[in-house]
Amino acid sequence: MGLVEVVEQEVLTARDTYLVDHAPQDLPHLTADGAALWCKIDHLLYLPLLGLTHLCGLYYYQGAGLLVLYSFTYKYMTMEHFLGQLTRLQLSAALAERLAITYVQSWYPDGAPLTLFVDWHSKPHWTKSYSHTGHVTMWGRVLPGTKQLLLSGPQGRLVGCWDYPIDTHLSHVLVDLEEALEQTLNRPIACTIVDSEGGGLPLGQRYAAAERHYLSVLPQEHACLLADFELEGSWEPVQHDPGHEAVRAHWADPERAAADPRCFVLMRPVGHREPTRVYTGRFADAWAAGEVPWRHRRRWPYSERRIRDLIHGANLNANYGYTYQEVPHRTRLRAWEKAQAQVTVTEQQLSNQQEAVRNLRHRLATLQDRYQQQRATLAGQLLHQRRQEQRGQRLGQPVKRAHQQVARSRQALATCTARFQRQQRHLWEQLCAHQDKGRQLQAQLTHRRQVRDAIDTETLCRERELEKDQLMLNFQILLASLHDWATQTYFAPAWRALSLEKATQMIYRKAGRVTWYDDRIEVELDPYRYADQQRLMEATCARFNAAHRRWRDGRLLRISVAAAPG
Repeated sequence: MGLVEVVEQEVLTARDTYLVDHAPQDLPHLTADGAALWCKIDHLLYLPLLGLTHLCGLYYYQGAGLLVLYSFTYKYMTMEHFLGQLTRLQLSAALAERLAITYVQSWYPDGAPLTLFVDWHSKPHWTKSYSHTGHVTMWGRVLPGTKQLLLSGPQGRLVGCWDYPIDTHLSHVLVDLEEALEQTLNRPIACTIVDSEGGGLPLGQRYAAAERHYLSVLPQEHACLLADFELEGSWEPVQHDPGHEAVRAHWADPERAAADPRCFVLMRPVGHREPTRVYTGRFADAWAAGEVPWRHRRRWPYSERRIRDLIHGANLNANYGYTYQEVPHRTRLRAWEKAQAQVTVTEQQLSNQQEAVRNLRHRLATLQDRYQQQRATLAGQLLHQRRQEQRGQRLGQPVKRAHQQVARSRQALATCTARFQRQQRHLWEQLCAHQDKGRQLQAQLTHRRQVRDAIDTETLCRERELEKDQLMLNFQILLASLHDWATQTYFAPAWRALSLEKATQMIYRKAGRVTWYDDRIEVELDPYRYADQQRLMEATCARFNAAHRRWRDGRLLRISVAAAPG
């Protein structure tokens, strides 16, 4: 696969760059030639095959796995110093990119657009220190730890894996990583398939802005009904699953549909009404509705199963390196910002209520003044009319008309007073309602300020530096990729589906003896207990020997299995 040259080039280039500004004495384990370098790299690479989880296991390791390769086995302190010096070079990111290029060129040499399968893996970091935390699904707990973004291609071939802080959200990194990876690989990415972690609206908006395609599924806890959607066609059978049917759809609510750039495909069992699964994302128009579930289902063997293989076969849950730096607690800061947003909303609501109270008081004063003026005018008019009526009575003149005018004025005064009382009562009711609402908002504001002020944003927390962890992660992915290459190139067909864990138990740790000759190296494995395994191993050895592989010093490498007794 050309991986030896890639690793050597990246390490030596980073070493030479580091030594420009530092003395060679700073890297005593990296100043030797490539052969000496690979002695130590193999110790890091083959830790899972030796049955070791951490470097400290080399303290008491007495196995012969590395002894037959190099006539010695490095112990813990030497390898810890070597890994620490590799960490100083800050080469993990560049090495991950170069390895990803090599993997893609080896597994997918046709140059066609890639379909990537993406999933988070959260591994816990057991510590009592104040640290960032996140939900670790496999433990069902909120713990400090590290998130690992695993990328694989069709047939589950690994492309790479990257470490992130435990509180990182998928929508913050996936689109940027995909765009950068597309530039690095110089290959278009047709679609990214992700679990329900990518089913939210924020990721859909990011992909819509980037005009890229992805496929996810809505979480089951957000179950939707058929009435929530408007179908865009007729139901059609799901590809490779005639027991289910699918259809494209969009939100029935026009406002919700206009604000959501995602596409939807509903799936249900044949004969049922309500959908049991809702697929979402931005996928090509050429995809039929029945094709979408089949594409997403491939995520299980191509992504989820690979993570489980890495957990058990390559120590994926192991942590390496515990150096840290003190940083503000981002989770607390986000909680404070959320609490501050609630305080701001309540302050605005309280301000609106106080403004309404001031306006109502002004309206009451204005109403009172206007009523006093109207009442004074009407009272003066009534007094004048009554005097006219009394004068007419004294002079013996007709007073019917004057009497009617007095009655109308009295009615107008009563109507004005009733209207004023009605308007005043209505304004007082509004004023009391706003005052009650203001008192409620004031109490709510006091409570929300107390909640906000109780959030500790001053205390710093520990954040682990992930350079050493990423470096070991590169070796873990490298080991799994080498295993994939071995199964496809050398193993008997019946063994090509062996996981790394199972192959380690059956093949990589198989006892035997190694004989070194001047021109060749002969490896003879002990016989297998079962005849079918013996037969498959003989076929595997024949395929390997036919490839005429040579050791690093040029000697021909031959592998055989001893004949079964009897």
